[in-house]
Amino acid sequence: MTASASITTSPASPPSLFSLTTLLSLLFSLVILLVSILLSRHLLPRSSPRRHLILHTWHLFDFLIHTIFEGSFLYHSFFSYSTLPATSSSSDYPHPASLLTSTSSTANVFLGQHNRRYGAAHSSSPTALLWQEYARADARWANTDVNLISIELLTVFIAGPLACYICYLLQQCPPHSSHHRASTTSTDNTNTTNPLKNTGGDHAAQPWFLMIVLATGEIYGGFMTFAPEWLSGNTNLSTGDWMYLWLYLVFFNGIWVVMPGWCLWVAWGQVRGTFKDSMERVEAEGKKGR
Repeated sequence: MTASASITTSPASPPSLFSLTTLLSLLFSLVILLVSILLSRHLLPRSSPRRHLILHTWHLFDFLIHTIFEGSFLYHSFFSYSTLPATSSSSDYPHPASLLTSTSSTANVFLGQHNRRYGAAHSSSPTALLWQEYARADARWANTDVNLISIELLTVFIAGPLACYICYLLQQCPPHSSHHRASTTSTDNTNTTNPLKNTGGDHAAQPWFLMIVLATGEIYGGFMTFAPEWLSGNTNLSTGDWMYLWLYLVFFNGIWVVMPGWCLWVAWGQVRGTFKDSMERVEAEGKKGR
C-alpha cells in the first residue's frame, strides 16, 4: 500500500479555513449524532425519563464514533504503509526505519518492520484523508504514535462495545427506575434491606456501574492522549491556528471530558440515592423490631 500523500511529523500550516474533507467530516459526525438521537427515541420506551434518553443517545454516539472513526485509525495504523528504500539515502531520512541496516538492531520499529512506515499518511482512502486533515492539528494521528495506538486499541475494542452494552441495559431499565423508586416498594417484601433487589437486582445496578467504569476510562484516555505532548512542549500540536486549536483539539476532545464527567455525576447520584434509601430502610426496620 503506497502513499499518494504524506504528512510530516510536525504540524502543517493550514492551507485554507475549511477544506472539503473538514466539511464532510463535520457533516458525517452530525449524521451520526442524528442517527443516535433517532435510534434512542425508537429503542427506549416513550415513558423513559429525559435523562435516560440523553444517556442512551450519548453512549450510542460514543459507540459509533469509536467504531467508525477510531476504528479506521487503527486500520490505517496496522494496514496502510509505504515501503522505504533499503539504504540511508532515502528521502525519508532520518526516519528511524531508513537508518536500520541490521536485523540485530534494538531500535523500536513499529511491528518490527524496518522498511515500512505505517499510518493514515500512507493511504488515499476517504478515512485516511480524514485523519490526514485532523493531523494538521495533531501530527501524531497521521503516523504510528504507539501511545495513541495503545489507547485506541482499548477504546475501539473495549470502550466501544461497552458503550453499546450500556445502551442495551438502559433499554431494559424500567421507565422510572430511579433510586427513589426503591424506597416506595412494600416493606413486606423479604428483600426490604436491599432496594436494588426490589428494582431488578444486579440488572438495575449494571448500567450505572458500567457508566462509571467507561466514563473514568474515557477521561483517563483523554489525559494520556495529551499529557505526553504537554510534557514535551506540544511539538506535534498546531496551536497557532484558531480552527485547529479550538475546533479540532479543544472542542472535539473536550466533548469526551464533559459528557463522561456528566455521566459520572448522574451515576454517582444513582448510587448515592440507592445507598441512602437502603440505609433509611434498615433504620426503619430497626425501629420496627424494637
